[in-house]
Amino acid sequence: MKKRVWMLALLLTVTVAAAGCSKEDTKDKQTKPTAEETSATEDTENPEAEEGKETEETKEDEKTTAELMAEIDVEKCVTLGEYKGITVEKNIIPVTDEDVEKEIQTALAMYPVEVEGRAAQEGDTVNINYVGKIDGEEFEGGSDQGADLLLGSGRFIEGFEDGLIGASKGETRTLNLTFPEQYNPELAGKDVEFTVTVNAIKEPLKEPTDEWVAANIEGYYTLDEYKAAIRSEQEETNQQTAEEQLRYSAWTQVVDSCTINEYPESLVEMGKKLYEQQAQMYASLAGMELEDYIKSSNITQEEYDANAEEYGKDVAAQALVNQAICNAEGYAIGDEAYKEALNKMVTEYGQTEEELIEAYGQDNVEQSIMMNRVSTLILDNATIVEKQAEPDKTEE
Repeated sequence: MKKRVWMLALLLTVTVAAAGCSKEDTKDKQTKPTAEETSATEDTENPEAEEGKETEETKEDEKTTAELMAEIDVEKCVTLGEYKGITVEKNIIPVTDEDVEKEIQTALAMYPVEVEGRAAQEGDTVNINYVGKIDGEEFEGGSDQGADLLLGSGRFIEGFEDGLIGASKGETRTLNLTFPEQYNPELAGKDVEFTVTVNAIKEPLKEPTDEWVAANIEGYYTLDEYKAAIRSEQEETNQQTAEEQLRYSAWTQVVDSCTINEYPESLVEMGKKLYEQQAQMYASLAGMELEDYIKSSNITQEEYDANAEEYGKDVAAQALVNQAICNAEGYAIGDEAYKEALNKMVTEYGQTEEELIEAYGQDNVEQSIMMNRVSTLILDNATIVEKQAEPDKTEE
C-alpha cells in the first residue's frame, strides 16, 4: 500500500520545461525541447557531433522542477484556497461472504482435480503431451509435455481444443489442422498435424474441502483458515483503495478551491506532452499510428487538441497549487523532513538512493516526496468522515 501511495504522488508529478509566470521578462523566450530532444536533433543535423556534447540550451533544459519553479512567480499565478480544515469522506467497501466465495470459485477453477471414468468435455482441463509437425517435420514451439489446457479457453488454434472433446485418459489423437492466416508469418496458413496424448482429465470441485486446500493453497490446511485469509486480504485491499481515494478526493477538493490566475505556458505544454505520451502508448498497444488511433476513438483532431489543452492546464494547476502550499508551509527539498521521507522511500523500495534516482529520475523523486508531504499535511488537518460504501456488485 505504501508503495502505491508513493506512485500516486508520482502520477501527479510534472517536469517543468520553462518558466511561464516568470519574475524575469520572458516575453521573448521560447519553450525549448528537452535535453534528449536537443541531443537527438544535433546528432541528426551533424553526424560528427561528439557524444555528450552540451550546448547552453541543453544545460538550461536540464534544470529541475524546483529550480524552474524558483523562477516562477507562483503567488501571482495561483491564489490558494482552503487546504487546512477541509471535510472529506472516506468510503470503505465491506467484504461480503459473496466476495470470499467468488475468490474461492476462482481458485477452484485454477486448481482442478482429476476425474476418472469419463471422457473429456468442454470446461475440463486436460493434461496433454503433443507433437506438432509441418510436412512431416517437427517445428519450434509445436511440442510440449505435461501441458494443462482448459477446453474452451481458445488458447490453441481453431480445432485443437474441439478435437480433444470426447477423448479418454490415455487416448492418443491425431489432429489435422491449419494455422490461421493472421498468425506468425512463418506458420500462417500452413497445414499442421498434431499428435496429442491425454494424460489426465480434470475438473473443478463443486465445493472446496480441507484436503483440496492443503493440496493446492500454500500455507493453509483447512477451508476455514483459507476463508479467513481471503477475507483479511480483501479487507486490507479495500482499506488501501479507500485510503488512495481519500487522498485523491482531498487533493481534488483543495485544487478546486484554489484560483488559477495565470497558466504558465511551459507547464501547459508539459501537460500536453504527457497527454500525447499516453495517447501514443495506447496507439502502440493497439498497433496503430496516433492519427489513426484518434480517428478510431471517434473524435476529431480539433477535439483531441482541445482535450490535450485541458489536460495541460490541469497539470499546470496541480503543479502550481502544490508549490504554493510548499511555499506557504516552508517545505523545501533537502530539509530534514525531506531527508527523512527520502530515507523512508529508499527503505520501502528496497533500493539505494542512487538506484531510485536511476529508475525514476532526480526530478520525479523530488516532486514525488514534496507532493506526498503536501497530501499528508492536507489529511492531517482534515476532518475525515468514514462511511461504509455499498458492496461492489459490478461483477454480478
